[in-house]
Amino acid sequence: MPKDRVVDEPYGAYNVYSVLKTGLCVACPRCGGMGLVTSGEGQYRFQCTRCGHARTKRLGGYRFRVQNLCLSCGRYYNAPVHDPRQQAFPVLRVPCPYCGFVMPGRVEKTGQAVWYGGDGALRRGQDPIFGFDLWFLASLDGKPVWALNREHLSYLIGYLSAGLREKPFDRPGLRAESDALPAFMKRAKNRGRLVKRLKELQKK
Repeated sequence: MPKDRVVDEPYGAYNVYSVLKTGLCVACPRCGGMGLVTSGEGQYRFQCTRCGHARTKRLGGYRFRVQNLCLSCGRYYNAPVHDPRQQAFPVLRVPCPYCGFVMPGRVEKTGQAVWYGGDGALRRGQDPIFGFDLWFLASLDGKPVWALNREHLSYLIGYLSAGLREKPFDRPGLRAESDALPAFMKRAKNRGRLVKRLKELQKK
């Protein structure tokens, strides 16, 4: 594969849920060193790699979903079930998120929920669990540019540097990881400056 060509990652490859398994890189509020936020055993944990400062926060509840193959459009989908009253039912009729076709599906409990501040915190350059500043954080034209960990940083540099970017799926309509990027990061006129800023973050 040519160096200027890249195949994108599937959607969710570098979101908070996936990164928490290995560690979300943040700045320690005590010493300013790099710390890691992880999840496991019913809690979130922050640990500074420099001074050892640590904090914990409990996870809450469970996630529920209806997973199905749509009989109308033929796509697989996961429909989250947020209403506690509906979570008690073994089967629910839910609409396909792609075409709206309503069909019954089995309600599944998929594991402990990850309750956090959401994408709003990330847009401010903060981790959505404890509210600490992200470790890999810079700015471009007053807008925060960030990566969740070193692997995410490498992905962003590779994706934005490529001359040809391809989706990871043959089927249209399925989302790729780049779909989650802010619009200003995907504009051609910004890519060169963005890559330069991201490569500066690699030196941390």
